[in-house]
Amino acid sequence: MQRPAVYSAFFLSLFLISSSILAGSAHAPSYQRHEWLPHWSDSDQDCQDTRHELLIRYSLAPVTYTRADQCKVATGLWMDPYTGHFYEKASDLDVEHIVPLKWAHDHGAANWSQEKKRQFAEDPDNLWLVDDGRNQSKGHRGPDQWMPPYGPVRSHYLRRFMAVVQKYGLESTPHESRIFLAMLESRNG
Repeated sequence: MQRPAVYSAFFLSLFLISSSILAGSAHAPSYQRHEWLPHWSDSDQDCQDTRHELLIRYSLAPVTYTRADQCKVATGLWMDPYTGHFYEKASDLDVEHIVPLKWAHDHGAANWSQEKKRQFAEDPDNLWLVDDGRNQSKGHRGPDQWMPPYGPVRSHYLRRFMAVVQKYGLESTPHESRIFLAMLESRNG
């Protein structure tokens, strides 16, 4: 099957081309999380912020709400892709940035406008619902330093990470690029 070679060549060229740009990041402003995500927004003004929209969208069962206005989700059924475990209480889950905000900051996004930082922080392509403790254990690390413990999702996680990096024109270092490529090749056979 030619698909792994296509992925490999495609991502290798993207990462090697973009990684040379990182040298100028030494003069970047320091990372401030509030510039990226002071709070979850309610862009469609239906009283459900991004977190609760995701909880509704990804629940495998009907959700219940904390109040009659249906603004905040209380329960449902979610699978944490990082562990493979199921959760019924919304409070047990965090919204996870597949590409962490600080990683993005350090890899080419430091000088983005606040609007673009906010767009990145709330982009559903970059968000997963995961166990709150697992999210905290990942921190700001990329796939070269942290991978989900649940084996079946690792390849999907890596592809999503790389797709978000490409979507936003972020730059990996040459070392990271080689690791990502090797990981992708080993997961594709």
